[in-house]
Amino acid sequence: MLLTSGFDTYNTPEKFIELLQGLLDKKELPTHNGKIARSLIEKKFRFKHGSLSNRSGLTKYPWCKEVIDKFEHNLIESEGGAICGVNYEFGTPVRFRRLIDELRTKIDELDFVNAGCKSGRISFISFEKKFNFPYRSLVGSNKDWKWAREMLNEFENELYEAGIVGTVWERKVPDIRKYLQSLSDIGALPINELGKLNRTSVMQKFGFAPNQSTHTAERRAPKLKALFAEYDIVIQSSGYSQYSADHHLDKIKLILNSDDVVLDSSLRSISLKWLANQLGISKSAIVSSPNLMRLIEERAKHLHDAQTRGKTKKSFNVYGAALINLGATPYSENHKRVYSFSSLQNLYDLEFAEKVGTTFVSICRRDAIGTVKNKYLRILHFFEWIANSKNIDSSVASSLRENKKIDQAAFSRVCLAYKAFMLLNNPHRKLFTHIITQFGEAKVIPLYTFPTKARVNKDRSHRKSILEAAINKDEMQSVEAILIDSGRYRGIEIGKGKDTKSFLETLLFEKANRTELSDDLSEAMLEITDTRLLEIRIQASIAFQEWLNFNRESQDIVKSATVDCNEFRLMLEARESANESKWARYVSVVFPKNDRQKTLANLLQVIKEIYDGCPPNVVSSNVQMWNKKYQLVGGIDRVTSYLLPTRKALTAALILYLCESGANVSVALTLLKDCIRKSGVPNHKKVVGRKDRSLGKPIFDELSLKSDHKDCISAVRAIEYICLAQPRGNLGSLQYFQGGALQSLSEYTFRSTFKEICSQSLYLKQFTLLPSMLRPTVLLNIQLKDPANLGVAQLIAQHESGATTEGYTNKLPHRVQMEKDMLEFQRSLEIVMLSEEEDAHLKLNIDKAKWEEKKEKLVKTGWGVFCKDRSILDESGKMVECTDVENCVKCKHGRMLVSADPMSISEMIIWKISLDQHEQSYSAKNMNRWVDVWVAWQAFFYVVLEEKMTRGKLSVIKLKALDIATKKMEENGFIMPEPW
Repeated sequence: MLLTSGFDTYNTPEKFIELLQGLLDKKELPTHNGKIARSLIEKKFRFKHGSLSNRSGLTKYPWCKEVIDKFEHNLIESEGGAICGVNYEFGTPVRFRRLIDELRTKIDELDFVNAGCKSGRISFISFEKKFNFPYRSLVGSNKDWKWAREMLNEFENELYEAGIVGTVWERKVPDIRKYLQSLSDIGALPINELGKLNRTSVMQKFGFAPNQSTHTAERRAPKLKALFAEYDIVIQSSGYSQYSADHHLDKIKLILNSDDVVLDSSLRSISLKWLANQLGISKSAIVSSPNLMRLIEERAKHLHDAQTRGKTKKSFNVYGAALINLGATPYSENHKRVYSFSSLQNLYDLEFAEKVGTTFVSICRRDAIGTVKNKYLRILHFFEWIANSKNIDSSVASSLRENKKIDQAAFSRVCLAYKAFMLLNNPHRKLFTHIITQFGEAKVIPLYTFPTKARVNKDRSHRKSILEAAINKDEMQSVEAILIDSGRYRGIEIGKGKDTKSFLETLLFEKANRTELSDDLSEAMLEITDTRLLEIRIQASIAFQEWLNFNRESQDIVKSATVDCNEFRLMLEARESANESKWARYVSVVFPKNDRQKTLANLLQVIKEIYDGCPPNVVSSNVQMWNKKYQLVGGIDRVTSYLLPTRKALTAALILYLCESGANVSVALTLLKDCIRKSGVPNHKKVVGRKDRSLGKPIFDELSLKSDHKDCISAVRAIEYICLAQPRGNLGSLQYFQGGALQSLSEYTFRSTFKEICSQSLYLKQFTLLPSMLRPTVLLNIQLKDPANLGVAQLIAQHESGATTEGYTNKLPHRVQMEKDMLEFQRSLEIVMLSEEEDAHLKLNIDKAKWEEKKEKLVKTGWGVFCKDRSILDESGKMVECTDVENCVKCKHGRMLVSADPMSISEMIIWKISLDQHEQSYSAKNMNRWVDVWVAWQAFFYVVLEEKMTRGKLSVIKLKALDIATKKMEENGFIMPEPW
């Protein structure tokens, strides 16, 4: 078949125009880049290639280009400038504008976006489908359809400004504007405390829920935000106020700027009652006006600054240290109030008043608020009283005014007179004169201690141990009755201030439940102590192990995490400006609701890396989101258990520490993250604490790495785990996580949790136990195991004085044991003293056989000492007679006795002289034996001769012994004993 070209059919301009019009009518006119696609027409209708565009300058077809160019020009002009969509019903600006004109009256035919940042706006995707626009022509970046997107955006903005489209609150903007204008016309615009429009009050008139955030609504509705900002400017620029009291603004400024401002009773705030009287309005009118209250607070702040600095000197010496001058009306941060000493300015001078104020705040900074009030009234009254010559005529007040040295005797007379004055007016009232003594200790005035009534029946063993814990049983009423009857029968005092009753209650109670308990009081109490301490340690270990299992489990869980923490951090930071739906999709992938294990792993990883292991909650701006994620995995407490110590775990670790070390509760509560140190003792580590009551004195305890019981965790291991689980930023005491924040254990919280842990034991729940009982218990336990040696308990307690240790150990079981030892010593000493006399058994009123038996047990060593029992068990467990004479002084069985008779003491004198003479030569050739054996004897002889026998009858015996020793050494043939 013969193919014909386009020019055979469309060989005239008229026919060619008819072709183009036909294609246009049938919506088949090809276009490209906003013009008619000439090459496509050439190809489809077989025109010569390049003829319609005539790019090659063909002379045969110039009319074709002219015709199509003119047709194209007319089409572009008639359709409004763009013909890329000429084949679509609304594909040109003219047609699209007609569509928009129709839609202005048919808004209901439009579809709107339901969610996200474009909520309430026209859905461009839906618009494409509904009016047959090409795919992604209105939502993509196609340049040919840019004009359509601009027209649709313009139309949408028109509807948006009219309040027809947009979010719920954006559509309400026209009505809100009318409402605000109506309020403005009558002067009733609501204003918040910042002097801006009260958004919540306005929005609640249009259905805004009270528990929602106006910030969120404004972020999603920019038009609403702009409207509110507009009225903020109106309010602030025009001086607008809805409060009637605001017209007093100028007057109140004058009043507040004067120096005659009246303060309320706290001396910290301006008296609103006084201010209301000055203005002639009610107090409530001032309070309700944010503008007036802002002025008052600014003036109050200026007064606060004045109350924290003095005018005379920069600092005063208190307790020998320079303290910043706080002024005559100092503010106490601890008590949140002012203490005014301004009345002392007229009586003395400003410098003295400021010194008293500064000293008072320093002295009372840790006192309870009730005590401070009484002390404040007392010291102020004291200085006012002595300044009044009608009360007392003395040189003390004059010396204070002139800053001269005060005579101690004169000041003592003033103090006695003041106390007599106070007792005369208030004979039954507590005087609180101790504050005057404290001012003397601070070196502001001479030191004077007011006489007080001595304490009656003061018991040095007042620190209760767990052996004295109250028994929570009704049966103890009958036990008390038995105790009282027994006390009367045996002549034992059982009353207030004594520990006898408590220990006997414990003994009777345990005896009724444990038949195998020893009949010896000391041994029984030692058994009970071991049992109770062990049970406390077991319960603490159980509580600690419960948390430790969670903590170890978290390490395996985190390994399975899939979240990229850097990506999560970036997404979280960009959340405010990002698409809400995009963030929601991301969160649903990271924390899937249907995969609890993945959610938990990712959650722990995010918290560990981004939040330093502290679960974000109340401190986070995304509280609601985090709480929802916590609920997916069991709640925030469970999440916390995986990452940080719980209150129960931290308390349990400190209980183990107290049970093993015998430390103070206050030391345990101040342990730091780096409290575990290396130790020179094998298989031990050093726990380092501090005692704040002793000015931060360091407390060291060498504790074993391994526990001595299979059911207990060692204290060192427990504290190590707690320290490892602490957040990196913690530089203070050990902390736990609760209530959305890290907290340090307070003494009250520790005590409460300690009771909770003990109550898990059926045995311990019968007693009222306190953490403060652990230290006395541990020290008493040590003392009962070695009753004659106070040094071990004192060493562990780290006391400088043994008297302090006795406050913990000098309790009934130890006293009974010591009395038994003293009685045995007394009886043995009687035998030693009478061993050389005839018929000594008759003088002691015992039979001959008994006497010989006792005498055999008391063998003289020859060095001035006696051994009450030579029979001992050797290493194989066989009973043998001890021959290690040189080790008597180090004997751990308490068998050695010293008889203060001249002959025995003379032997000690000779041996002491011998050891002193041979010390240099012997130690040079055998230092180890000298240290192991003879240094102990040398020290023993020194204590007996130079310390014990220097006063009273013992000194007389020593003089006789010295005379005997001198005569012995002067005898012919005397051989001085030598160490071997």
